[in-house]
Amino acid sequence: MFHLELRQFPHNHCQFNLSDEELRAIAEPWAGGQWVELGQRKWSPHQAKLKIIEGPPIPMQQLSMGRGWRHVQRHGEDVTGRVLDAASASLASAQAAPVGPRSGAGAGAAASNAPHDSNASPPELSSLLGGSPRAEALLAVWRYTAVRFPDRTPSECLALAERQLDSPLEEPGRARPLDR
Repeated sequence: MFHLELRQFPHNHCQFNLSDEELRAIAEPWAGGQWVELGQRKWSPHQAKLKIIEGPPIPMQQLSMGRGWRHVQRHGEDVTGRVLDAASASLASAQAAPVGPRSGAGAGAAASNAPHDSNASPPELSSLLGGSPRAEALLAVWRYTAVRFPDRTPSECLALAERQLDSPLEEPGRARPLDR
């Protein structure tokens, strides 16, 4: 069983007794730099801290009065690095999968009819953006914006993502909403 804690001052959120699949659904977007929605909040891997502990299942009676996380820390092992490394490797192998022919008649039509995967980024896009942390953050926010606003064009989503990254924080630790 896995247990996780998300922290971004002044907020924190714990989830207990997660299966491998439930944890993977959180860890892979997190490792890809995408926002994760848990506990009625959206958490950014660029701002919040994630801790994952593997340990025995916690019965409901031990979760009362805020005692659950202390129990997990005493009886479990911190596996955050291992889980996020595995999630990053999974994302990298998914992105390295062959996309198909890039030349010849019909290549453009095949690409435009292919389903859009918001987690995948062609190697050309990554190399054009460079490897800077800002470029990686822009790519992550751009992906999130494209998923959140599917009716908008990629250029509109990019403009929203740039505005999100360039905007001053209105509250400590909280970025301006994308839909302004």
